[in-house]
Amino acid sequence: MADPQTDFRDSEEFPVGYGDIKLTSSDRVIFHFQQWLLIYMSPVFKDMFMIGDAKESSNPPSVTLSEESKVISMFLRFIDPMKDNPTLEFTILPQLLEAARKYQFGKIKDWVVSWLNGSDPAMEATATQFSTVQAIELLEVGTSFDVPRLSQLALRILIKAPAHELFVSNLARSEMFEHLMKIRSKRIDRLQQLLKLVLCGGATPRRVRSGQFTIPDTIYIGICTAMVELMHAVGLEPSYACCMRSWSNHLNNIDYIDAIVHKKKVFQEDLQELEAELPVLP
Repeated sequence: MADPQTDFRDSEEFPVGYGDIKLTSSDRVIFHFQQWLLIYMSPVFKDMFMIGDAKESSNPPSVTLSEESKVISMFLRFIDPMKDNPTLEFTILPQLLEAARKYQFGKIKDWVVSWLNGSDPAMEATATQFSTVQAIELLEVGTSFDVPRLSQLALRILIKAPAHELFVSNLARSEMFEHLMKIRSKRIDRLQQLLKLVLCGGATPRRVRSGQFTIPDTIYIGICTAMVELMHAVGLEPSYACCMRSWSNHLNNIDYIDAIVHKKKVFQEDLQELEAELPVLP
């Protein structure tokens, strides 16, 4: 069993001799860094060293931090002019932004905002694959740290998420929840209008009975029934995936389906464009 008094390891990126102070992470990784650079970049670290929070009795002086090593590594690599900036990931943003605020590393927030506003294809691809839980967390982070782009990326996921997933967290008690419900309601209305246009066009039961419309009664009723089912599904989950899933379940067995295939393609394109848009903020 490892001795808790000696179970430390030196950072491979910031090894012994790299700097004149030691920063120890919560998971017991020791980073050796230049004191003057920390003082220059962070007024909080400046106060630590000036007031004496650092253990001057040790050689070199040391500070124990509450952050994990992956977070410390990220912000040290960012402020170190001899290191390349690390690759940002959404999973670390909450801890990184919290550390930036805690130690007053203003440039780190600017770096995150620049990354979010950039055209990194990996970032864009990841941002479309958030789970609802991830999106809720990132919405809270974007709101708390005033990073609008992050809030928008999270809302883009939540606006189409299954309804039951939105009421199992603190989201329902957040200030952003009311706004989410408003833009989600507009999305549902828009999808339902599109479905009406695609599936029924100008047809009505009266026009069918009078012979003014070419769809047979039985097929028309089948389409209308399917439309009701699709609208119900969209009301619970206003997403492209839900629309296509419901379409397959309720429409593929109707003979008249060939006549609306071209409309379905237009509907798919419209919906994909809609899902790619970033929602407005309040």
